[in-house]
Amino acid sequence: MTEPRTAEPAAPPPSDAADTACPDVLACEYASPRIAAIWSPRTQVVLERRLWLTVLRAQHAEGLRVPDQVFRDYARAVDRVDLASIRRREHATRHDLKARIEEFNALAGHQHIHKGLTSCDITDNIAQTRVRMSLRHLRGRAAALARAAGAETRGAASGAVLGSAAAALDALLERYPLRGLKGPVGTAQDMLDLLGGDRAALARIEERVAAHLGFPRVLRSVGQLYFRSLDYEVLSSLSEFAARAGSLVPAAPGGGRDARGPVRSFAVLLRGYTAMAAQLAGEQWNEGDVSCSVVRRIALPGACYAADATLNTVERALGVPRQLGVPRQAVRG
Repeated sequence: MTEPRTAEPAAPPPSDAADTACPDVLACEYASPRIAAIWSPRTQVVLERRLWLTVLRAQHAEGLRVPDQVFRDYARAVDRVDLASIRRREHATRHDLKARIEEFNALAGHQHIHKGLTSCDITDNIAQTRVRMSLRHLRGRAAALARAAGAETRGAASGAVLGSAAAALDALLERYPLRGLKGPVGTAQDMLDLLGGDRAALARIEERVAAHLGFPRVLRSVGQLYFRSLDYEVLSSLSEFAARAGSLVPAAPGGGRDARGPVRSFAVLLRGYTAMAAQLAGEQWNEGDVSCSVVRRIALPGACYAADATLNTVERALGVPRQLGVPRQAVRG
């Protein structure tokens, strides 16, 4: 006898594009709103627009003629972010950064941004900026938690562990360099052509960009991309950072029974993200490729979410979130 055939249930048709978006579980369920905001698409767009405007102002200071009204119009458009409109442009152009350039130009009513730049002058520098913002956020949280834990009668050891974790991120922040405005394949030729070959002017523009993005150091020689070994260094440091913080859970009241599972899960994820970054280190050539882009878009924010989620869990296990003024996060097993 033949078994009756049953049809698989069909997914309901989405009402709009937002319905098809797959939320990042770490960002939505475990990480703090601040770290999730750093890696949000809207933040990326705003940071890129601010960078374009900073470069344009620096170019103007070096003699590039730009009417004052242009700066005012671009400045008014910086925070007007319509992700759906950008997605439509990307679908038409088949290029994500070109879509964001066109959107910004349309909002401002001008076409003055991105002169003398290549894509990585924007995308790499903003990716590094978000990494730096995340490291500063995690360092600050660990330092605050160290102070709160150290104030407890039996918390001196916990405070020392968390303090050392914060200090390690401090050291990383001090040596973490910005790619800078290196142009196509690291030559900066387009910008030099725009500036009439004036390398001193280029150096001054790059200094202004580094100051705007908060970087004390800039790489002197790169290819099209900054060295992907920097990503590996960051993710290795985050894995070690989370391991130090997570080591406090077994000593928490009640043995941290409810926190052990999540902390182990985050540690596994961090080791996985670090392994992903290791596969890219030394493997990328001039332009980079899709494997580089996809892996980094997952690993960089994912590692920051996992490290932040570890701190959320440690806070809850130690019972100090309210002392820190940090909202208590639900810890899901």
